[in-house]
Amino acid sequence: MEELLAGVKEELPPHGRVFFGSFPSEVRPEHVTPEAMRLLKRYVANDNLIIGAQSGSDKVLAASGRGHDTSPVRDAVRIAVEHGFRPNVDFIFGMPGEDESDQAASLRLAADLAELGARIHTHTFMPLPGTPWRDAEPAFIPLTTMRELDRLAQRGDAYGHWRKQAEHSARLAETAKNYPRRARRRRA
Repeated sequence: MEELLAGVKEELPPHGRVFFGSFPSEVRPEHVTPEAMRLLKRYVANDNLIIGAQSGSDKVLAASGRGHDTSPVRDAVRIAVEHGFRPNVDFIFGMPGEDESDQAASLRLAADLAELGARIHTHTFMPLPGTPWRDAEPAFIPLTTMRELDRLAQRGDAYGHWRKQAEHSARLAETAKNYPRRARRRRA
């Protein structure tokens, strides 16, 4: 990683800057280590770091194939803050199979992370074409969850366009039902 960052920095014009782990990319929580943060501090211009948590529910994280549970997310936020980064942590609400207890776990983790110094970037699950969950039904997001997301945003602890994404999600899910995947033909 250091070789890559040093090489990029070397190729920049005199006032050029390197941005890493900021929008639209994200950093996996298990890759946020003290060594990695010291390396980034040396080479990058950004002080915000996007960390992909996606959920505060270990059940949902396992179902989505993330390959981590919630513990590295907490560690990542602590480590990023200790090294002078402002973590922005992505959460997706309404993931397939998610229920109210999973959403409550996400809200609790989001509040805990905000207390540690993170900002929460809220999203609504969208069944995007070309993804494994293209035909997946988004989970219902109850009013209690919506109110808590609004409360986090009003306190300045969360941001995002999750309400607008919820509208898009419903349209995408309906489109997927109306236009099911075609079976691929095998070539002889």
